Amino acid sequence: MARFQEYIDVMTDAQTCYEKWVCFEDFPRFMKHVRSVTPLGANMWHWIVDGPLGKTIEWDAVMDGNEPNRIISWHSVGENDIGTEGVITFQEIAPSLTRITSSIQFETPAGPLGELIAGMFSNPSQMVKEDLRNFKDLMESNRFAVKIPAPSLNY
Repeated sequence: MARFQEYIDVMTDAQTCYEKWVCFEDFPRFMKHVRSVTPLGANMWHWIVDGPLGKTIEWDAVMDGNEPNRIISWHSVGENDIGTEGVITFQEIAPSLTRITSSIQFETPAGPLGELIAGMFSNPSQMVKEDLRNFKDLMESNRFAVKIPAPSLNY
């Protein structure tokens, strides 16, 4: 199981950061590998991410911890392409300055699929850094206020 932790400081209060983060359907706006996060009910979400060789990777996750403006935790459930769990924390370190910390671990299946998925996540720390940086950019530029339509996949 791979484990990693990254953080970023965002020039916004913790409540605002938390409120934007829990809009999981917006993750594709700042997580470039995430295709969609769809609610399934009862704090459960279905994830689809871009994988290697044009394939997608899917899993279901349940939010098992939620302290508004402070912490969100989750873990994957059921039969999935990938096992994952993690915690996101929001710590206001100064007025209108929030440290967001992402602590994630994941486990890939064995065999050829596992090798492909592991290759995709060969530098998960860098991927999370980019996602956090993109979130920071959206928050500090106030671009979260503007909904960007999803690209059309019709050809």
